[in-house]
Amino acid sequence: MNWNFLLGPLVGAIIGYITNGIAIKMLFRPLNPITIGGYTLPFTPGVIPKEKKRLAKSIGRVVSRELLNEEVFRKALLKPEIYERLEEKVDYYIDTYQDNDKKLGEIGNEFLGKERAIFLLCEAEENATSLIYTKVVNMELGKIIVDKLIGTLKGGALSHLLGPMSFLVKDQMIDSLGDKIEPAISQMIVDEAEGIIRQAVEEESNNLKETSVGDWVTKLDPYRDIIKKVVIKSYEGLVRNGLSTALEKLDLAQMIEERIMAFDTLEMENLILEIMNKELNRLVWLGALLGGIMGCVMSFF
Repeated sequence: MNWNFLLGPLVGAIIGYITNGIAIKMLFRPLNPITIGGYTLPFTPGVIPKEKKRLAKSIGRVVSRELLNEEVFRKALLKPEIYERLEEKVDYYIDTYQDNDKKLGEIGNEFLGKERAIFLLCEAEENATSLIYTKVVNMELGKIIVDKLIGTLKGGALSHLLGPMSFLVKDQMIDSLGDKIEPAISQMIVDEAEGIIRQAVEEESNNLKETSVGDWVTKLDPYRDIIKKVVIKSYEGLVRNGLSTALEKLDLAQMIEERIMAFDTLEMENLILEIMNKELNRLVWLGALLGGIMGCVMSFF
């Protein structure tokens, strides 16, 4: 038997196996550059340690642009399953909290702290008072009241009040009276309305604080379907209008880059080997196969 014919493929297979194995190892090793007399040896450090920053930047850019871009997030966040979960949550909270005896004021103190809760409540009362007062003043209620009164008097109410003497009061007199009392009513509203509104707002605020969670939720129960629609509509608006800004501030590419850079090189090596161990082993054995084939071919020459 001609052993020289087998020796070539065997040597070629061994060389292919060893060179591919070394090539894979050189992806990660050595971890640091090796210098001899001020000269850095080629291929040191390994490819991944040397190009780690560039790889991290490229991976972050590709992932954020192609794999986890805005459109991918939007589709995931607006899936029908998400809407179903939101509706289930509305049902859950309404059904669960109907028997809750805790006062709304107590809940606010627990979540926000007593001082913070009081501050926010006072701020809300002040804002509500200011808003309502401004609306009332801008409605020109003095003019509305006077116009309504003049219309009523001219419409026959004066006859019921004065009887036969009503003919003495002319329309011009009624208009003149209206012109005189309208500024007084308007000024009274400007002077007095704010205090009245503030008192009413504070009373409602105190009543709300003393309302139990269960009572409040029970009042909302008939509007369950409307609440679901409002929640879903608000969620859709938040996703459609706020997702772009959120992702821009999140800067996914930068986050991925920083996370990869935070990996120790040995950790990254173990991670890649854990994921691609079979594939890398196949590459090593492929080197042996190709080396064997080349050795076999060379045996004929």
